[in-house]
Amino acid sequence: MKQKIAIVGAGLSGLVTAKTLLDYGHDVAVFEKEAEIGGVWAPSRRYPGLTTQNTRDSYAFSDFRMPKQYPEFPTGLQMLAYLKSYAQHFDLMPCIRLQHSITTATPEEGGGWLLNGEHNALPFSEYFDYLVVCNGTFSEPFIPQAEGMEDFVTAGGQILHTSKVQSADFRDKKVTVVGYGKSACDVAASIAGQAREMHLVFREAKWKVPKRIMGINYKYLLLTRFGEALTKLRYRNWMENFIHFLRLPQLILGRMQGVFTRQQGLKAANLVPATSIMDLLYGELSVETDGFYQMVRDGKIKAVPGEIRSYHPGGFLLRNGERLEADIVVYGTGFSQTLPFLSKEIRKKITDADGNYLLYRNILPTQVPGLAFVGYNTSFYCNLTSEMAALWLAEHLRGNIALPSPAAMEAQILDNLNWRKQFRPNAMFRNAGVYPFHLTYLDWLMRDMNSGLSLPALLAEWLVVMDPSHYEPVKQKIMKRSGVARRNRKNVEATTAV
Repeated sequence: MKQKIAIVGAGLSGLVTAKTLLDYGHDVAVFEKEAEIGGVWAPSRRYPGLTTQNTRDSYAFSDFRMPKQYPEFPTGLQMLAYLKSYAQHFDLMPCIRLQHSITTATPEEGGGWLLNGEHNALPFSEYFDYLVVCNGTFSEPFIPQAEGMEDFVTAGGQILHTSKVQSADFRDKKVTVVGYGKSACDVAASIAGQAREMHLVFREAKWKVPKRIMGINYKYLLLTRFGEALTKLRYRNWMENFIHFLRLPQLILGRMQGVFTRQQGLKAANLVPATSIMDLLYGELSVETDGFYQMVRDGKIKAVPGEIRSYHPGGFLLRNGERLEADIVVYGTGFSQTLPFLSKEIRKKITDADGNYLLYRNILPTQVPGLAFVGYNTSFYCNLTSEMAALWLAEHLRGNIALPSPAAMEAQILDNLNWRKQFRPNAMFRNAGVYPFHLTYLDWLMRDMNSGLSLPALLAEWLVVMDPSHYEPVKQKIMKRSGVARRNRKNVEATTAV
């Protein structure tokens, strides 16, 4: 049955959800608060030095490959061009309402949702049958508060988030970047040559995967089903159990730590992590930033373990008592997930006391009808996990997904959540990520839709590399079985520039 569906957010999850629901014949409206599509890749949030962590052939939608002329790790500008081309090719722009901010989404007694918001300072109100939240797990920049911040700024200092550094002038300034994730290291490396002095303040050093491991592209070692099998502590099949019986994970991952230490010069940089690679597999493992470790060894970036306790005019104090001077402090401390347009009562039904999302298959809340989430399944392959989640949702709306009882769904959600809490709970992205079970998650979705990869595709993912195009025939088979015909596409290919 055709429904009128609202989608909040026009990042990659919102775009692929709109495309999929349009294919299934629904009336779709996408609300995006920014002036441009793209989510984290939009100009308003893109920091200097931003690139993908995945190779171009693995970080793509199944039916829209990236241009071959793109580099192995596309830039933020190229990713935005890719998403714009995707939206044009699948004729999504007519249903996207830019600069439309949703202020409240209220469930109606008879079903459906009343959305209220603002566009160009003017209010609007509209009814929808169904609501899909695609605002992403990286929706609001997070800056931890510390005493004296206001005094630091009043005295002329600047405090920024990595997503807001585009307008800053770092020339001849004393700059400190806070954090050790990808964005923090990217920004530190990209502006180290401009700044008079560059510090990186971080709580703990973490392993970062070299783009080439002993000369081999890391995708052939880690972006495979064998690579995922090494990290699986549960949900294993017989082959994965056999791999663990042979103790291959301990052997291979232990060997990798030694290789990374030598290849990246971690001892000379004094950045050998105290934790193992396995400890970081729940959302904290990232790909190395080009030149970062060399800059640390050369002293262009001064890496300082610690945490900011308080600010004062001209600098700040670390918890260990060390004082550092700074003109600009940039926080690479991630994002928080916020749903300000949903009432407190609804938010309590979809999260636990710690703010973890309680979503079946990372899509459906069990206690709020007419509501779904796509993109709250962050993974190595965000494009593909969102694409298959959108297809799962479309099939669910058709009545083609055999759901367990609400009690059984809640039991599965809590079992997974409680198990994950044993392993670095701060790395769970509020239970909105599927690390480290990326391909396993896709298998679950396909099994729910009574489908799966062909044997050649499955073998290729075990022996060569994961490839999103393997999932396009699966999608077409599912859609054909549901009587869904592909809409006409515009003749637009992915481009190299916006």
